[in-house]
Amino acid sequence: MMKKLYLFLFGLFQTLAFSQTQDLAVLATGKYLGLKSILDNDRNLFGYFALYDVGKTENNKKKNKLEYIIFDKNLNSLSSGNFETDETAIEYYSYINSEKQLVITPSFNAYDYAFDTSFYTPSDFIISLNDYKIKKKDNLQYDGTNLIPVPVSKTNGERKDDNRNLKKTLGYQLTSEVIELNNNQTLIFEYKYDRPLFKDISLKLFNDKNEKLWDYKFFDQDNKYNFVNFKVVNYDNDILIAKVNRHQKDSSEYNFMIFDLKTGKIMSVLPFPYENNLYITLNSADGAINGKYNTTDKLTSLLRYSGGPLNFYNEGFVKLIYDKSTNQLTFNDIHLLDDVYSSHKDIEELKDPFDSKDIDIKSVSFLKNNDIVIIFQKISRKNNAVSDIIMMHLDPMMKLKNLKVYPTQKNSTYLFSQYLNDKNDMVFFYADTERKNREKKWNLFINTFINGQWKQEVLPMSSENNITIPYIAKEGYILLQEFNEKEKFNKIRLERLNY
Repeated sequence: MMKKLYLFLFGLFQTLAFSQTQDLAVLATGKYLGLKSILDNDRNLFGYFALYDVGKTENNKKKNKLEYIIFDKNLNSLSSGNFETDETAIEYYSYINSEKQLVITPSFNAYDYAFDTSFYTPSDFIISLNDYKIKKKDNLQYDGTNLIPVPVSKTNGERKDDNRNLKKTLGYQLTSEVIELNNNQTLIFEYKYDRPLFKDISLKLFNDKNEKLWDYKFFDQDNKYNFVNFKVVNYDNDILIAKVNRHQKDSSEYNFMIFDLKTGKIMSVLPFPYENNLYITLNSADGAINGKYNTTDKLTSLLRYSGGPLNFYNEGFVKLIYDKSTNQLTFNDIHLLDDVYSSHKDIEELKDPFDSKDIDIKSVSFLKNNDIVIIFQKISRKNNAVSDIIMMHLDPMMKLKNLKVYPTQKNSTYLFSQYLNDKNDMVFFYADTERKNREKKWNLFINTFINGQWKQEVLPMSSENNITIPYIAKEGYILLQEFNEKEKFNKIRLERLNY
């Protein structure tokens, strides 16, 4: 008989007639691989994506056939289907793009992407949310003139051969970065290396039919000292914000540049003081963290900067806001050593950014009043051991309003954050272990931030050979999965939070 998991609620969860409960083990024939939340760009929950391994394909034993089930946020089953993996894919994730399509996107080994000559980029799959039909998305290849959809990307070795042949034929080496936007348009940043010149350094935009819409040149004339470092910071269907480091013989410029995405014209330019030490991706030990929040009239981005050769302790965050109504781009920053550590000496991790003690960013919440709440966890870079959770509350000008440290055990795990009350408030969750007399007990910590006040509640969890996995859920709820590997028990259900 299956051993039952007992949750000691202590009044934290209200009694709920569940809108839906699902047993994932009985819904498909394949081996259950996992459940993932489906979010859009603004971290709004659409539903859940369950994946199952059906086995090797008949035609290619390096590929697997996967079965999927899509649930809405109430755990109602919407659709199911299957697809064949690419052998270079490690894992698949899902999200809603700006065209309101469900995208199944693969992860892959970064080392293989950089160095393995046999590596090719695995394909995305697109599912229409109207009829739930699935199709494999063609990969896009750029030949210096045309953007060409192909069923399978060329391997690193094949692309290297193409460039070698191009250099023999035309006399230059082409470097191009293909940046697929989630509105089905594609940016190409390219330059040609014709020793000793970097020529035709440009940015191009192609539409969903792979037709070129515009071409922007970064220099009027070629010069051997010309070079550009280009990174996309944020965008929507109208505006593109980019970080552009533009180098010439006697000068270097570090600017945020605003492009009209429909015409390619420059709408605004704003210099920034961080030079090469500004990073547009908020990287965590667990992967990239979303640092963007866009509305119909404003594009907001959170960036990070680090110490440079002249100031090793210059480390902090930048909030960048573009206002469409005024065509104004502004930024504010916070310096961790001066603005945070000066009044919080207990956070030794901020004292020296170059020792092994650090704070690892876990989530960013953009509240409706333009405040930002950032969750960190203390980490040792020597062995990635984690400890205390830190909440940092910043006002719209990036001034520190509040900071709270949650002491934890050595095996604590940050789980996720989600918005409450139409983005006026938020809540984050973490798990911690409690050891007494050799007994280990898991606790779920629920931390709400409502009307500027923090409140913590604890949900003790005990089990016999079972694991309980929490997932992000619709506002006011948490999704709990009871998992028993031996007996294949994978029941998921929604529980209402008590606040």
